[in-house]
Amino acid sequence: MDDGSDLAIISGSGKLPLLIKNTYKNAINFSFTESEKETENKFVKCEFEKLGFLFDSLKQNRIRRVVMAGAINRPRFDKSNLDDYTLSIMPKLTAKLVQGDNELLSFIADEFEKNGYQIIGASEILPNLILKPGFVCGTPYEFIKRDIKKADKILKLLSPEDIGQGVVIENGLVLGIETLQGTNELLKFVAKTASHLRLDSRGGIFVKRPKVNQNLRFDMPVIGPETIQLAFEAGLRGLVVSPHSVIILDKEKCVQIAEANNFFILAEETTN
Repeated sequence: MDDGSDLAIISGSGKLPLLIKNTYKNAINFSFTESEKETENKFVKCEFEKLGFLFDSLKQNRIRRVVMAGAINRPRFDKSNLDDYTLSIMPKLTAKLVQGDNELLSFIADEFEKNGYQIIGASEILPNLILKPGFVCGTPYEFIKRDIKKADKILKLLSPEDIGQGVVIENGLVLGIETLQGTNELLKFVAKTASHLRLDSRGGIFVKRPKVNQNLRFDMPVIGPETIQLAFEAGLRGLVVSPHSVIILDKEKCVQIAEANNFFILAEETTN
């Protein structure tokens, strides 16, 4: 039985790292965020300036597999505190920091692989969190196919620029596009849209999909109860995601919120 004894969780904020840890009890949590779990035996506090320490710790703990989970803010490096390893990759890393998430995360994943570690996706070790095709709950509105098609066209155009994973469409009108600020901020922004700019206060959708060529091993889109609640509060009717390519956290709670608010959740392949 796989108890995670050779598994490292490179963890950020959110529920996903905890779900992995609860499933793989002997996995070691290497955290770059503030955490209340520092008293745990299998916890290593990490700093962005000390990547050499991270790789040394992985080796000392006989780690072979690495999973990235949770949100980590783009780091601001204290250049006076860099260890030799971080200093050696700093020129390339600095260049990646001003590019999109996919470029940055691909570079980081490459560093792990160069050091002999296998990157695995959270979906590989927690496959029950992946949505299968079809309606999770709810009923679509009349113009859903038109709105999905437009959203997919926009996401396809934006994808090469590594900008975002989501767009909000309401009766053919674009209300917002996800950028560096993330999903929650997008939905809060949409909620503030003046009523005279909206054709239907309860007819839009949020479409969230991976970017073209996005490496899902270390960067799979995640939704959860907060996503559903914020989408509803933004006046939307539903959420559309790609099947097999999006993680859903606390699915029962998501469905509960959706059903209580006549909100649908649909997993459907892109139309483009």
